[in-house]
Amino acid sequence: MLKWGLMQITDSVFQLAASDLSRFLSCQHCTALDMEVAQGVREKPYYSDPFLDMLVERGLAHEKEYIESIATEGDEVFDLGGLPRSEAAERCLEAMRQGQPAIAQGVLSDGEWLGLPDVLRRVETPSVFGSWSYEVYDTKLARETRGTTILQLSLYSDLLEGVQKGLPERFHVVTPNPVDAIQSFRVTDFAAFYRLVRKGLKAAVEENAAALALANYPEPVGYCDV
Repeated sequence: MLKWGLMQITDSVFQLAASDLSRFLSCQHCTALDMEVAQGVREKPYYSDPFLDMLVERGLAHEKEYIESIATEGDEVFDLGGLPRSEAAERCLEAMRQGQPAIAQGVLSDGEWLGLPDVLRRVETPSVFGSWSYEVYDTKLARETRGTTILQLSLYSDLLEGVQKGLPERFHVVTPNPVDAIQSFRVTDFAAFYRLVRKGLKAAVEENAAALALANYPEPVGYCDV
């Protein structure tokens, strides 16, 4: 789903999310604007975009269809949709401890980074929970997986490792493609790319937002359309 970055300040420290990683990769000037919004220097923009609304609606329908397909396959889905974020994080952890087959709309956080994976699915790989662990499945409308999606799922997998004390082997993108809908990727294949962008974003938010904006003058890029 397309949305404004989730960057916010907690106890004078920026809390960052997967969308912030993606936006930083797409446009560092945009990161400077996000910082100013989080600091209360700039108003968060609101605008009407019927095309964006249509994409959001299609994205939610695609996600719902995938969750329904999991239930059709015989796996129970523990759905945390609609809960306050803090409660969803606690119940997500408890569901993993219980070994639920699938967890929808879970929340992963280490206090500094926030992850909102669409679905966590159980795999029979040992972890701190027992003989099982979890891998990330995220629904996307694009039929080809993009670099920003890889970053998002790498962060979710990183946060999962912190919770289950074991790095997931793969993460998965659920596309609308009727043939080979699920694209699976090895986490370690993209770990260096993820660490590089994550390190860059961390360094950026430690700068002054105005200085970061000046250092990255807003020359038009593809992300401007978003």
